[in-house]
This record gives sequence, structure tokens and C-alpha cells, in this order.
Amino acid sequence: MTMTTDEAYAYTTGLRLRPRSANPDGWRVDWADGPWPVKVHSGARRLPLRPGGPPPLAVLHRLLYGAFAVSRVRTDPSGGIAATPSDPLPHHGPEVQLRRPIPSGGAMYPTEVYAALPGSGQVCHYDPYRHELVDLAGPADGDAAARLCAALRVPTDPAPAAVLVLTSRFWKNFFKYGDFAARLGPVDAGVALGAAARLADALCGHARVRTDFDDGAVHACLGLDGEEENAWAALVLGPYGADGPGAQAWGSAGSPAGPVVLERSRRTRRSERFDAFQRAARTDPGTPAAPEAPPAPEHAVPDGLVPLPDPRPLDLLGPRTAARRFSRGRLFTGQPADGEALAGVVREAAEALRRLAGAAGDADGLAGWAARTRLYCAVHRVRGVPPGWYRYLPEPGALESVGEGAGPGSGRLVHEAMFAASFNAELAAFTVHPVTPADWRPAGGPRAYRAQQLAVGAAVEAVSLAAAAEALSGHAVLGFDVTRIDTAYGLAGRADTDGGTQAQICVGAVRPDPNWEIAVMPR
Repeated sequence: MTMTTDEAYAYTTGLRLRPRSANPDGWRVDWADGPWPVKVHSGARRLPLRPGGPPPLAVLHRLLYGAFAVSRVRTDPSGGIAATPSDPLPHHGPEVQLRRPIPSGGAMYPTEVYAALPGSGQVCHYDPYRHELVDLAGPADGDAAARLCAALRVPTDPAPAAVLVLTSRFWKNFFKYGDFAARLGPVDAGVALGAAARLADALCGHARVRTDFDDGAVHACLGLDGEEENAWAALVLGPYGADGPGAQAWGSAGSPAGPVVLERSRRTRRSERFDAFQRAARTDPGTPAAPEAPPAPEHAVPDGLVPLPDPRPLDLLGPRTAARRFSRGRLFTGQPADGEALAGVVREAAEALRRLAGAAGDADGLAGWAARTRLYCAVHRVRGVPPGWYRYLPEPGALESVGEGAGPGSGRLVHEAMFAASFNAELAAFTVHPVTPADWRPAGGPRAYRAQQLAVGAAVEAVSLAAAAEALSGHAVLGFDVTRIDTAYGLAGRADTDGGTQAQICVGAVRPDPNWEIAVMPR
């Protein structure tokens, strides 16, 4: 099955507007045959990541542990709940869950990370469970890192300290969500990319993002089947001017034939439409220049702006923020937030999108979508800000009343727009909605949709992290009635051209979590 650009647009529009109808009638999740929580390699040389190694490895230790590692173990006697858009009925899942530092839809964590180490010529897969690098090629394969850098179109003069490739393993999401995984997957990858780029900036002082590469060439370097797992973004670190690990740094000897991927599921499924869309995105011949970001509208009445107070300085990468991000409950208390908290969350999200646009640099790809992503906000309980529907304006640091404007009831509408009432959204302090032009076709083919959703994921990550830094919690949702929310913001009827809501992050104080969660460290 092949898919044209217009057919791909119809497919992705259905995922946004009608997520509960994404799968055919009778779709059921086979909970007993799900994938393992991590990708498992057998028969490979491994390099444990520890503090105090050579500069590239020391940075990779901190970056990969801070963004991707299995760093917490959580108990939930109830086994959690189902979160599929089409089946909101409770489901008894595992009582012990492996958690990572970043949000992920349904805690599925479909994003895999691969590392090219130019100093040693190695290409590795990151094992988040054991916090190790898994060598994908032996010494006989030569400079595998150079071949991967060439496939990614990464300059090697000077050589980067390392290059991280982020991929999406389709079965990790499709197992639970079916066709909705076509939307959830790139948003998850955008969350991971946003977290990794922030850490890379802090650790390296310089990081570049690449999304304009030949997928097939990258897959050949990583030994991937593009029908099962697809590379979506690369993060270039450095340069440091330091060599990577030598052969003596590697641990147990691997198989001469290379590692083998093991799969828990007896049967993997996918739909023709899902596979056709992914193929269309891989073979996208290129994208024309994306339209420039629409200018801010003229304000005839300056009093229509609600100025926000100066935000507090936020410690986004400190241990307190990490602890709050992990150990928060799911139910909001209804406690109001102050204006500084709202200002800090939306400012950091806007700043994260600005940094991503600069790091990507491709005006017709991810950078263009990051620059065109706007933040809208439904205020429920914020001291000093009237409840209502607003658009955030970064330059004046103010809210513009839009759509239904100021007035009570925004919290109730946000809650009613959710398809699965997995938490009490109406008691959040405020809700942030990333908004982009919903029609991605003027920016190119299906690959433009992928870039759009990566930018949305980066916004979700920034809102969630800033909320934790403000001692609040952020709950993100993709499956909701976007038509109702677009109508409240005054976007209905023009969402394709001017913008449509892409995600929903409710922010507020939460009740203590009755379950326990502990941190784990690599041995």
C-alpha cells in the first residue's frame, strides 16, 4: 500500500480529531503479549557507563542517565489503568513499573538511543536498564562511527565528541495504542529530544540537532529494519578534542556475528495505513520552505493583555526538581498557583522551543516547526490572573484573552474534553496547549508532520519539567476532544491555517502519591 501526501494528511487529521476511531472496530490490546520495557541485545560487547571516564564517556554517562535510563522503580498494587483512547476501561497491569526521567505516553518509552563515538569508531546502542553501551559492530567493521556520521550528514572536521541518534521502535507503542501510535511516537521522541538537548547544552555548551538525513542510510549503519524501527533525529555533541574509548575499555566479548535482538512478544502487529505512512515519511523527497511564523495580531485595546509577573529563577536540572518530577501523584488538589509559577512554566516552554529552533537550524524542518509552535493557556486557579482562555505572548511576557475570553468554567471544559478521565483535570491550576498550524502540507510531505510532532513533544517536555521546578505536577494528554478546545480558543474553523491544539498539559498541585517509588543507580 502506498500513501499520497493528501492521504497522509487525512490519516493524521483523523488521529488528532478522532483518536478513538483511529483503530478498526474490534481492536483489542493483547496485554499478555506485550513487548519488553527495554530493547534487549544478546551476544554483544558492553561498556558500562560510569563517572570519571574519558570526557565523551563521562558526558554520555550524565546525559543518558539524566534523560533515558531506567532510574526509578515504582510499585502500584492496582496495576495502573488503561490509557488507550478507544478503551478507557480499567486494566490491571504490572504492579512493579520501570520508570525513566522523561514523560512518555502510557509509560511505554518507545524512543531508543544510539551513540556514534568518533574517537573509537564505534557505534553503540544504549541499554537503559543496565546503563551500558552495546557495541553493534566489531573491530573488523572498521570506522562505523564515520559511516554513521556521513549518513547523518554531520561534519567531521572537527570531529564531534559523540553523536546520538534517536529512533522510534514502532511495536513499543503500537502494541497498546494501534494507529494512534503514528501520532504518539513522534511526540514521545520530541519529549526525549527536548530533554537530551537541554542536558547537552548544560554539559557541552554546544549541541546541534539534525533531522534532514537519509533514513535508509542511517538504518543500514545501525542494523535497523525501517519497518520496525525508524531514526527520527540526531544530536551532535562537542567537539571536545578528546578520544573515545579504546578497545581495551570494552567488557565481555561479543559474538563475531554481532548482537541479536530478542523480542518478548510472540506476535507483532501493525496496520497497512500505519506502515504506509511511515514509508511515505521515510521516502519524502524533501520539503519546501515552511511559511514564516504568523505575526502577532494588532491589539486595538492594550488593556486586553494580562501582564504576568516576573518568573522566579528555575533550577531545571537540580536533584529537587528530578525528585518532584518522579514522586508526584495523579490527582490535583484544586490549590491555586501564583502568577510567578504560571509565568515560569510558559516562559520556559517558549524558551525551550526557541533554543530547539536554533539548535536545529533547518528553517524548512524541525527548526521551522519549533519557531511556529505557539502556547495557549486555559487558566483555572491562578492568583492575580482571571480564569479564562489566553494566548501567551513571550515578548511582553503577557497573556492575550482569546476565544471565549475571561470567565469561569475553563477547568470544567478541559476535563470534559478528555476521553479517559484518568485524573481530575478540572482541579488543575492551569492547562497549557501547544498550538501549531494543523495542515502540515504547505511545509512538505509526511516528513513535515513528523517534524511538527517532534516540536510538540519538546513543548510538552519543557512544560512538565518547569512545572516540577515550581513544585507542581504536569499531566500531558494527546487523546482529547480538540474541537471543543479549539472552539474555546477561537480557533475552530481556522485551525488548519492559523493553528490547532496539539497537546494538553494540566499543571497544578497534586495529592501525595500512595504508592512508593525509589531511585536506582547503575552498579
